[in-house]
Amino acid sequence: MLSSTLRPLIARRSSRPALSSFHNNLLRSQSTLVVAEPTADDSLAPATLSAISAAAKLHSGPISLLTFSSSTANVPSSVSSVIQANNTSGSNLLAETVTNAVVAANEKHGYSHIIAPGTKFGANYLGRAGAQLGVSPISDVVDVLAEDTFVRPLYAGNALAKVISKSSPLKL
Repeated sequence: MLSSTLRPLIARRSSRPALSSFHNNLLRSQSTLVVAEPTADDSLAPATLSAISAAAKLHSGPISLLTFSSSTANVPSSVSSVIQANNTSGSNLLAETVTNAVVAANEKHGYSHIIAPGTKFGANYLGRAGAQLGVSPISDVVDVLAEDTFVRPLYAGNALAKVISKSSPLKL
């Protein structure tokens, strides 16, 4: 008798993570935030354009661009909205400032993916943003296979690994 009452409880417990994950994915729309790397002439850096191209491969949802410049010229047509963050410190952006802007944008819009350029600028704040959002970042992505599957180099670029991220509905 005791074993028959425990089985439904065990079955319910094992199905809850799958249901909560499914529920979280339904609540979070498929949208991407790309953080633009600042440049001296307020144009988009080549690394930012590459990040926008990668975002377009993820899904067909909207792409938002977070920029710290006052100019929105030369924004590709695949970007549906531009978010201009205040840059009171001039051209020198602190990692904390960028992290706070990324976290605030994610709290307001609930992105499914946040993409940073694969440069020192992106690496500078990516770990901090991941810690504040409770997500482990996937760094050095060279190809996007699906919305949760990425290719990244290992062993100093001598091998490529396919990484599947299923731990969180937010991919960073």
